[in-house]
Amino acid sequence: MNDLFKYNIDFYNKTVDSIANYYKYCGKMFENFMSAYNFPNRATETKGTFPANGHDIYNYVARYNTSNLQIQAILKLDGKVDLYKLKQAVKLSIETEPVFKCRFIEDTKPYWKPLDNIGIIKFLSLEETNDIDQSISNFIQSTFDIDNDPMLNIKLMRCEDYDVIGLKINHACCDGLGTLEYIQLLSDIYNKIEHDNGAYIPVPRIAGRKDQDRLFSELGITNQDSLFLPGSDISIPMWSFPWESCSSNIARMSILRFPHGYIDVINKCSKSKGVTVNDFILTAYYRAMLKMGQPIYGLPMEIPITVDLRRYLPNHKTQAIRNFSGSVSTKLTMTMNEPFNETLQRVSDVMKEIKQGYPGLQSALGLERIEKLKYQETLAYYQAWQETKNSQKYCPIYCGDKCVPTLSNLGCISKSLIKFGSRSVIDCYLLPPAIRAPGLLLMACTYNSVLTLAAGYYKGTVSKENIDMLLNKIKDELIDGCEY
Repeated sequence: MNDLFKYNIDFYNKTVDSIANYYKYCGKMFENFMSAYNFPNRATETKGTFPANGHDIYNYVARYNTSNLQIQAILKLDGKVDLYKLKQAVKLSIETEPVFKCRFIEDTKPYWKPLDNIGIIKFLSLEETNDIDQSISNFIQSTFDIDNDPMLNIKLMRCEDYDVIGLKINHACCDGLGTLEYIQLLSDIYNKIEHDNGAYIPVPRIAGRKDQDRLFSELGITNQDSLFLPGSDISIPMWSFPWESCSSNIARMSILRFPHGYIDVINKCSKSKGVTVNDFILTAYYRAMLKMGQPIYGLPMEIPITVDLRRYLPNHKTQAIRNFSGSVSTKLTMTMNEPFNETLQRVSDVMKEIKQGYPGLQSALGLERIEKLKYQETLAYYQAWQETKNSQKYCPIYCGDKCVPTLSNLGCISKSLIKFGSRSVIDCYLLPPAIRAPGLLLMACTYNSVLTLAAGYYKGTVSKENIDMLLNKIKDELIDGCEY
């Protein structure tokens, strides 16, 4: 009896300790969750809201005649997923990353607010099709309602033998690398449901101030204003490009995919020359732009490139899925009849010099300043800029035939095949937002030994033939460059 009594006391003590530890854990997670909100005092604030950061604000205002804000992803599987489990995974992913079920509120200090009709919104839809290629094309060309739709829209396109998952994510809350992070999150949750009998408890993650604070802390920056160089991230349209004098709200996408395994050839070639794959792509971009129209010889020509600011964080990860990208402008004086290798070497030298500093830092500093402004001040600046462009009725006329080509190279989407249970994603690529003239955004990404190049544009402002011509010239330069 004494042994039994002692056992019961021990069991009781262990149980109490376990319960206490459990609630301590819950309390700690709640504290972390609430601290991430970093609420400012605001009369308009309601339960569940959290502030938008400078990155969000900057991307959001692009909706006003600059970009359609759509980042897209296409994932082809080697079979069919379990629809119920995918629905559960989507639901849990949104609970984990609450920004996807919010809308951007244009207030003096903008913030994210949960959608009012969240209970009836379908984040995932199913389309059964006999023409999967047409379904993918229709999905890519479709748009979402920036004001009323959630930040995330997923469609499962199902044909006879396999599934294709299409994602649309609003750039106001998430950048390209954040989109890759979401794809991995969705895969991880699905696999948890598949292998652990649904044992996944979402812990909400909010993108607060800590990411920016960590970035500046790692770089030893205490006085941000003293380092900011106004106008340092502004590029002037200098490259010739065949714009058309027409205005349109219809977004289009051009996609070029390399043969399977050719990225491995580029990798091998770049290593043998002591350069990076990004150097190779950027060199091909410069040389393709040179062939699309005459540059201004003797002056440095610019191609801005996006920079992942996560590179400065200790673990290269943000608190939550979010926008955390900057940019830096590469400058290269063009030379007539220059061999590919010589252009490549000069591009590599430019990139090495850029990397010796802190690429993207000026963008980060500028976005901090935007966050401190009243939203109306930020919006007025961009609207004034747009009105100036439109004072000549059409941007291509105002800009002449010039453009600002930009490269966003996401690199390898995943080193191993992404899994949804027993099914593997055998093909995957991302697509950039459609950009209005004079902007011209090229996105590059690689998955399963396939390199994809894509550019979004607006119908009528440039012909599909000319966008496709640019992509093909880049492809030809990459292929020729590997033969030297």
